Amino acid sequence: MKKIILFIGAVVFFTACTTYRKVQVIKDALSKKDTIQVQLLSEKSKVDSSAIVKSIVDKIEQTKIDFKTMNARFKVDFESASNADNYIVNLSIIKDSTMFITIRGAMGVIGLKALINKDSIILIYPLRKNKKIEHKAFSYLEEVIKIPIAFNTLQNLVIGNPIFMEHTKVVSYKQNNNKFEVGMIGSLFKNLIVLNEDHTRILELKLDDIDIAQHRTCAISYSNHVSVNQFQFPMNRELIVSAQSRLVVRMEVKEFDFNEPLKYTFSIPKAGKKK
Repeated sequence: MKKIILFIGAVVFFTACTTYRKVQVIKDALSKKDTIQVQLLSEKSKVDSSAIVKSIVDKIEQTKIDFKTMNARFKVDFESASNADNYIVNLSIIKDSTMFITIRGAMGVIGLKALINKDSIILIYPLRKNKKIEHKAFSYLEEVIKIPIAFNTLQNLVIGNPIFMEHTKVVSYKQNNNKFEVGMIGSLFKNLIVLNEDHTRILELKLDDIDIAQHRTCAISYSNHVSVNQFQFPMNRELIVSAQSRLVVRMEVKEFDFNEPLKYTFSIPKAGKKK
């Protein structure tokens, strides 16, 4: 089951960086006037440039998907250097609070259930004969993926909002082949966000580790978007993490909803409760 835990970790780093992680859409992120200003940035004063940067960041923040609850079912293909597998993942989220994850393998057999809160994780292994339930601190995920993360990072990834954007600054932005690219830099990663021509859909997120010695990179691509109110939700995602080895996760959203009653919750067996 260790590879399933790594799968969850990959989702965090995309999964997905992770990964597995979802979706963020920037509606009217930049008007045509904004684009022209960006293209002429080098000719602007420092004061004007700062105003443009602040406008870009503010619009990204203001257009993140907001929600109270989310339910989703994913088909996931998982490929590492040593093996390949596929899963069906059921997910229910209470915003800023709790995440229920159920992972099914071959023949629909449940291999893992995970209850994730801000400060703790409960792992349930239905197929084990002994020690079917494990209690972990949330920091366990950091131990697995070797990256400082928080519940909010995992939540944004699953929903599709940009990740690792806290305490970042814009260092570049340009129009390139009918796409708009915003480059940011933070304490851990360089973060490149690629938008479509009319700036309504995120097409790619790219993360590169600031620490060159770590050799960690992550690329997330989104496609097959569908309209959800004022947002565009990508039904297909591909996450590629490269560090000491390469990990590829492809996710296809089979069903989803926002702000509806939770569908995929589960109770913790009494034997797993702490005394």
